[in-house]
Amino acid sequence: MGITFSFIIPTYNSKKTIIRAIESVTKQLDKADYEVIVVDDGSQDGTVELVHDLMKDNGSIHFTSTIGGVSFARNKGINQAQGEYLLFLDSDDYYVEGSLKNLKGTVTQSKSDLVIFNFEHGNNPVLLAEVPNTNVEALSVMLSNPTKYMTVWGKAYRAETIHENNIRFNEDLKLSEDSEFLVRYVQKCNKIISDNTLLYHYSIDNVSVMRGTNKQSKIPGYLESLEVVQEDVFNNLPELKQSFYQYTVIQMNIMMVREIFNYGDNSDYSSKVRKSNELLRNKIIQEAIKQMKLRDCMSPRFLPVFFIKLGMRSLARLMFRLRSWNNYRKELK
Repeated sequence: MGITFSFIIPTYNSKKTIIRAIESVTKQLDKADYEVIVVDDGSQDGTVELVHDLMKDNGSIHFTSTIGGVSFARNKGINQAQGEYLLFLDSDDYYVEGSLKNLKGTVTQSKSDLVIFNFEHGNNPVLLAEVPNTNVEALSVMLSNPTKYMTVWGKAYRAETIHENNIRFNEDLKLSEDSEFLVRYVQKCNKIISDNTLLYHYSIDNVSVMRGTNKQSKIPGYLESLEVVQEDVFNNLPELKQSFYQYTVIQMNIMMVREIFNYGDNSDYSSKVRKSNELLRNKIIQEAIKQMKLRDCMSPRFLPVFFIKLGMRSLARLMFRLRSWNNYRKELK
């Protein structure tokens, strides 16, 4: 019998959390059922030494290294993995205690290409609605709710599906690699299921585990990823254009809240207004806002788009500022 699960963990200066991440696997599963592949991107804080210490007592923990970022690391893990199913775990996150005890039965008995689990964000459980089994309908749900569904963690992937279709992370992208990977992977899935297990803990203070974290604007990275996802959807899944438009305006909201109107950014307000207007001139974002119908913009998550469509940008900016302030308050707790 081969290994059932390969857990791929990219790391970069993760000394404070890497043991917790690894042990959230090793303390829940039998050694014969898993391997943990740690892929380090040049840590200098003692992360590597901690991983090697754990390896002395557990032959199911493996270590390798790369340079280039999280996509390079995940791809190297994929290439090395021997498990029937792959799972991605960020080094500052962990699996909820007791959540893996039924993992083997759930995943292997379902014979699915993708199994989607619930997760918790900080102290808040995120309970996902059941995703349709067909790949087009599943992608429609996922694109329309990207903050809940378009993450590679919290899911189990059939290794055979990944390898047969040569699916890897796009190493040219700096942001939203998860979304781009999932759009291509889900297209190749024959069976998708949702499971109500609260599997994954996403740390509320989660920062990038790889090199490249800096104060430079991430907006160009978001826009580049949008272009790649748009090309894939429009060329291969034209029936999902409306879902892509929803995905785009949510990404626009993220850029406004996290990058432009970020509460921690002390730039003058006129500069933030200028940057927000510049973002709204982007062709992909302009088209997405145009295609959104007013009646579909009444929910809280789309309300800024409602105001933008009505020419009330000042109210939209106020909402972005309030959401940024709310995020700041959560991080203080």
